[in-house]
Amino acid sequence: MKKFSKVVIPTAMALSMALSTPAFADSQSKPNGPYIENEQNISLSSYMSNEQLTNTLKKLEASSKGKMKLEIAGYSNHTLDGYKTEVDKGDPLYVVKFGDADPNKKRILITTQIHGNEQIGTEAAIDIIQKLSSGGKEVSDILDKVSIWVMPRINPEGSDNQYQGTWYPTRYTHQTWLPENIQLPAGTLAPWYYNADGSERAQNNNGRVVYGIPGYDQNRDYNPNLDFRIENEDKSEVASFLNSRTTNNSNYGGFFVTAEARTVSGVFKEFNPDVYVDVHHRGFNTLSDEDNRSVPVQVAAVVADPYTDPFTGKQYEVDEDVLKLGKQVNALSSLALQRGFSHYGAVQKYPDVNLPGTALGAFALNDTAIMLIEIKGQSQTLGQKQAGMLKETVKVPLYEVFKGLADGSINEVDPEIYNAIPESTNRIEDPTTRDNE
Repeated sequence: MKKFSKVVIPTAMALSMALSTPAFADSQSKPNGPYIENEQNISLSSYMSNEQLTNTLKKLEASSKGKMKLEIAGYSNHTLDGYKTEVDKGDPLYVVKFGDADPNKKRILITTQIHGNEQIGTEAAIDIIQKLSSGGKEVSDILDKVSIWVMPRINPEGSDNQYQGTWYPTRYTHQTWLPENIQLPAGTLAPWYYNADGSERAQNNNGRVVYGIPGYDQNRDYNPNLDFRIENEDKSEVASFLNSRTTNNSNYGGFFVTAEARTVSGVFKEFNPDVYVDVHHRGFNTLSDEDNRSVPVQVAAVVADPYTDPFTGKQYEVDEDVLKLGKQVNALSSLALQRGFSHYGAVQKYPDVNLPGTALGAFALNDTAIMLIEIKGQSQTLGQKQAGMLKETVKVPLYEVFKGLADGSINEVDPEIYNAIPESTNRIEDPTTRDNE
């Protein structure tokens, strides 16, 4: 198991922070940030390494008195010499189980850190796991009616990535595209979400760092056809599809070339959840022109349009009842964060997208209600600032959803509440440019 020290991330392009003290511009939002300033120090020291996550999960299982079951669902593809199947082990991909796949119970699956530089979801997931494993009447009432499975880090390689000998979490997985290794013609183009040079945003968005390990945006590698595997398809048809930019793009499902996406989809098929939640990070917004509260979270119940599989012709569409439940889940989550006029309540809807290659899109098209949670900031632009508050924006809604599923009150939530959530607007693209505007 790899072990990395928690240090301040350096970049190849950043100036020495000791050379100058930044002059902070006027605030754009309430609260003032968190967002980057020129040459700002960014620390991630409070976040867990893979080794620390493993140890924490094992301790929680041991202390749960049987309520929690910890399993290794699969392994990341930790090889750089070409395509390997999930048989070849990398880092473990854990699934924490509270309850089984009983069709007579409501079932909710939660994944976090599909992108390695989006850490707060994992930290929030651990807090949720700890609460569920500790027991008590409220927890028992929930778990009597609801099975909850959590995959608290589904991109362990991006999470523990190193750059110049220090810890530098990245969005991408680690894996090299070598088409001949999967019987495709040499020179076949990689899926569009392949990061060939292994590069990532630098600290403070100060250019890019080339860390040199190629890989994939795992959250484009899913497919509504959960059984799709390149090795089982007609190779000339796949090569033709990949070599055309009219088809090799985000309008189509991914190719399940990562062991991570295959593993998560396997857990999904085993569990067949009623609700699937995926936790992400994003940029910064204020709520509106009139309300400059900083938006802590955006949510979404829809991320994919009706879809026709280009290889089989099978049609996929989100069921109306499934969509209604998704809106109710997202609406209840938004309601849970309304605390007077605090910034917690400055919830927006995620921008309208059509991404059938995401886990959320693929699973929604397979009859599961979804909730996308996008909390503000990423490791290169946020570090651990306001981590406690941002964890609350994940934990509070999810716990309300657990209770709503358990007692049936989720079915009483008006879906129009979701429709009325403000649309995404007022993006703060780069706070370092404020003085130039």
